[in-house]
Amino acid sequence: MISPEFLFGNIPQKQSKYFLSIIHQIGKKKNFNKGETIIQKGSHPTFFFYIISGAFKTSIIINNKVYILGFTLEGDIDCCPTSLLKNASNNFSIEAVFNSEVLICNFKDFQQACTAEKYGSITNNILTNYISILENSLIESISLTAEQRYHNLLQRQPTIIERIPLQFIAAYLGITQERLSRIRKNANN
Repeated sequence: MISPEFLFGNIPQKQSKYFLSIIHQIGKKKNFNKGETIIQKGSHPTFFFYIISGAFKTSIIINNKVYILGFTLEGDIDCCPTSLLKNASNNFSIEAVFNSEVLICNFKDFQQACTAEKYGSITNNILTNYISILENSLIESISLTAEQRYHNLLQRQPTIIERIPLQFIAAYLGITQERLSRIRKNANN
């Protein structure tokens, strides 16, 4: 759920390159098929991942209803910060929306590959920006219409969003697929 503009926009370019070099150094490539889960609810993942290609959805099931909390797209990193930093079980699942390729980065490997100063600085920046994303998502969910939220999603990475199945986007927006189809039709006119 952490996109590059958040992660890299607030730290010096030199540190951004350092972070990316660490990811490529420690990351292990792995492919996930459409529908395959990378992080399961209730697990204790010890890694974060960087999306080389593809997309993932973060969701939770409450009373047999699926709620989609967000999407992670190409060039983003994602994880469960609570699991990584507190060794607590996470309360959501992350699943591939379509076939995807990622770099799996073990958090302990990340800690060991960084200098203490850079580890603290990068980790602080990631957490600060993760909180910012959550705050913005909450604010959008209570202040914007579904149509406005759809347009925000579309602006982020339009070619990928167009490939995400309608039922996932509709679930994220909290609307029916029919209403989303009308919104999409109006957006294309």
